Amino acid sequence: MSELSGSTLPPLPLVLWKTPPGLELILAQEGVPFEIARDPHPLAFRVGRFVLYDGRAESASALRGLLTHEHVAIDVDGLRGGESVDPFEALVDDREVRATWDVRGCELRERVARRPKAWIRRRLVAALRNAVAAQGGVWMRLASFPHPFRSAFNLRVDLDEPAADDYHRFGMARNLLADCCTHFVSTKAYQDEPEVLSDLRRYDTQSHGHYHYVYRDGEANRKNLLRAERILNRNGFDVEGFAAPHGRWNAALDDALESMGYLYSSDFRIGYDDLPFFPWKNGRFSRVLQVPVHPICEGLFMDAGVSDARFIGDYLASVVKEKIAAGEPAFVYGHPERRLGRMPEVMFALARTLKSRPLVWRTTLTEMARWWRWRADRKWLVIAREGGRFDVQFDEWSAEYPLALEIDRAGFRCSIPITSARTVLNLQHLVYERRSEPVDRVVRPPAIDRRPSSFRQMVREAIDWETETPIDELTGGTLAVRVKKSLRWWKRRRTGTHS
Repeated sequence: MSELSGSTLPPLPLVLWKTPPGLELILAQEGVPFEIARDPHPLAFRVGRFVLYDGRAESASALRGLLTHEHVAIDVDGLRGGESVDPFEALVDDREVRATWDVRGCELRERVARRPKAWIRRRLVAALRNAVAAQGGVWMRLASFPHPFRSAFNLRVDLDEPAADDYHRFGMARNLLADCCTHFVSTKAYQDEPEVLSDLRRYDTQSHGHYHYVYRDGEANRKNLLRAERILNRNGFDVEGFAAPHGRWNAALDDALESMGYLYSSDFRIGYDDLPFFPWKNGRFSRVLQVPVHPICEGLFMDAGVSDARFIGDYLASVVKEKIAAGEPAFVYGHPERRLGRMPEVMFALARTLKSRPLVWRTTLTEMARWWRWRADRKWLVIAREGGRFDVQFDEWSAEYPLALEIDRAGFRCSIPITSARTVLNLQHLVYERRSEPVDRVVRPPAIDRRPSSFRQMVREAIDWETETPIDELTGGTLAVRVKKSLRWWKRRRTGTHS
């Protein structure tokens, strides 16, 4: 520690030079300060002592001429060792995959993000933290939740079908969790249900789109979003967030959300069971925050033939317990119609889990998104002083949320509140607790379903097949749209339906 204290360069922020965007993504998630050096000039590297670079993009010898004798260069290419795929590429992979879970002998299926990004993040951060510590550095991060909370809980509720009776039944049990529920409304289903909309005005309520579908075409997505927003606005809702039907994400949807100024979205086909993040798309980070949830809902159990509400409630409660113990968000989701409205036991199980855990932040997804964006805007650095002291300084100090700083040392962690723009710490005088490593304890990633797609499924995907949108509202001159419209007309004539 004496070598670090004698350095004139701050131990934090970390300096990034020609590193992959996946590294930037997870450092932002973790709340570790960093600066990107964009100029090959020595002055660009004086903002921090520890320089992270990618040996695949820059040689150590070329970097050496830009650094002083005080700098410590760490090649993040070494973090790729032993991985079956490039972990940095996996973190920005926006593809989806069919996956399966085995829950007590029950096989559940869902489409989710192709890579288990939370697991990858935790492994990379642990390795990087150890590399910095081995070179005499310090590892400090902004806490993931406002002080003094250690985790957060939310129940995301997707309203897909016009079943007002089930919604009102659900509402009776929801009273136990009303302060930490976020509702996403499909307006086609509920635009003619004034009692439901009136009740929802008391709670965090956001958009699930008008038609319950995500299109490949950006303009079709924008039209669907705009229609839902107008209906919600007309009924007294201020829309800031969106959850994609079936968790489906694509860049065209994200473009539409960006253009309309959405704060966040929650789509498990881009990420699940993870800290919030800004997706990487088209060579840049999106401006729309992703707030991941656990992708298993009660509907997957019912699809698998399991309707025991206590069994389902116990499973979701176990997920919440594990994620709370890991210090990460415990966000789960479900549906009132034909499901949670008839399964109050699920709500009771979740409420019991939270009852004895006062350090869990009961929050809405909208408030979580506001907090996370505020946290991401904090700029700070750490300056080493004599006697083992460290000066933590924030630019443009704001007290909008109570902030905490977490310090890791040799397998132990300390969390302290930050109440002003400047805080001086002596790491020797702080009280630490043993740091838990959640990698092998939180919900395991699913297995990839490797069954080949049928020809019918490949055709459906190729033409973006769906029957949610009325035929006369299908717009666009692409071949896929023309084929879909033709098949929809053929189906109508053959079956006599209007889908």
